[in-house]
Amino acid sequence: MSNDNYDRSQETEETPSVYRDAYYTASEGYTSYGYNPAQSYDSQTNQGPRRKPRNLGLGAVIIICLACILVAGAAGIGAMYFFLQNRIADASDSGTAEEDIYDEMQSAQAAATESLPLTIQEAGEGDQTYTAEEIYLLACDQVVGIATSTDQYNVFGQASSTSVSGSGVILSEDGYILTNYHVIESAYAGGYAITVILHDGDAYTAEVTGVESDSDLAVLKIEAEGLTAAALGDSDALAVGQTIYAVGNPLGELTYTMTYGIVSALDRLITTDENITVNMFQIDAAVNSGNSGGPVYNVYGQVVGIVTAKYSDDGVEGLGFAIPITDAASIANELITNGYVSGKAYLGLTLTTVSPSVAMYYGMVQGVYVYAVEAGSCSQEAGIQAGDIIVAIDGTEVLDKSALLEQVKQYRAGDSAELTIYRNQDYITVTVVFDEELPAQAQEEQIPRASDEAAKA
Repeated sequence: MSNDNYDRSQETEETPSVYRDAYYTASEGYTSYGYNPAQSYDSQTNQGPRRKPRNLGLGAVIIICLACILVAGAAGIGAMYFFLQNRIADASDSGTAEEDIYDEMQSAQAAATESLPLTIQEAGEGDQTYTAEEIYLLACDQVVGIATSTDQYNVFGQASSTSVSGSGVILSEDGYILTNYHVIESAYAGGYAITVILHDGDAYTAEVTGVESDSDLAVLKIEAEGLTAAALGDSDALAVGQTIYAVGNPLGELTYTMTYGIVSALDRLITTDENITVNMFQIDAAVNSGNSGGPVYNVYGQVVGIVTAKYSDDGVEGLGFAIPITDAASIANELITNGYVSGKAYLGLTLTTVSPSVAMYYGMVQGVYVYAVEAGSCSQEAGIQAGDIIVAIDGTEVLDKSALLEQVKQYRAGDSAELTIYRNQDYITVTVVFDEELPAQAQEEQIPRASDEAAKA
């Protein structure tokens, strides 16, 4: 039965409201990925949670506080300090100043970071490669920490503020930041403050430029100038076995940690606990809660991915996942330009999966069950009805909801597709011309859909 008051927000199934971070988990019967609660942050200092000393005198407390400050600073700058000392020593022998070495590294990336829109910089044969120490030096100026404070309520209705953390990477000199949507999701939904913290400790309140939940990406903007933007590499050129480096803030308190490894596999379709499927590449560099949104570098010092997920299970190690930067940059350009990703194909259906067991029990077929059809949508115009079961799109079999939605991502608004539907113990084919999916704000502003423009043409 058609639902004239259909709410687009109902198009995804019920999802947990907890803050999500970089954890990929396997669920019963199928592979999925979910997020665990993040490490708590001190909302005043944006440092890790403090442990209250017990049975200690004033002198001991002072000593411990000083030690904590030293350790916290060393965690962020220790590796860079020793690297600089070594490079300065080498420079004194060769007559090259350390500042010149850093300037050379920056100028090598300048062509790709001068202005928006974001561009992908291809690395050719003979291009300059960097050591891990040199890439870390770059990352310290390009990677940021992200802290968000949200209000939580106990069983008595009392509010408490909790800070959570993630990572991000600088896209432009004037303050655009790329991160994962799940890093800022709770704050974005609740209207809470989002803070971006640079390596030198400077903190800025960030505005959300745009989010793309289907790809787990978000762009933030801070009011700053002269930042060091990352060069974006060609992730389409990645090959299994290539060396990569990940830099981020694991556990929310081990700031500016670098890990390294190789590309373990390409084109992994990772399905979230929200039945959203994202294409990622697999790495074996250690990543943990707090790394989400942080960059993956190649040996040319270019960002080739955004850390998003880690396989989380007992006895499992070295299974991390990152969104290819070519995909992420395309989405980021849309978010910066429009505030949302334009041209996304939209069916206007409320869907669920008909599993093999359900199909057998109720005498149905396996596929995607239509619960409701949005009034005025392309699906209603095509004649799709509540109770239909979609089994294929343009001849490609779709046995569950995530498979159908992943196929729909291959189309643009205004494109047409043939859907094979099981109805009343028979198979029929209908043709849909996809609508454009618009965020709620864009709908309120009555931005024309791409499909509407195509119709006018």
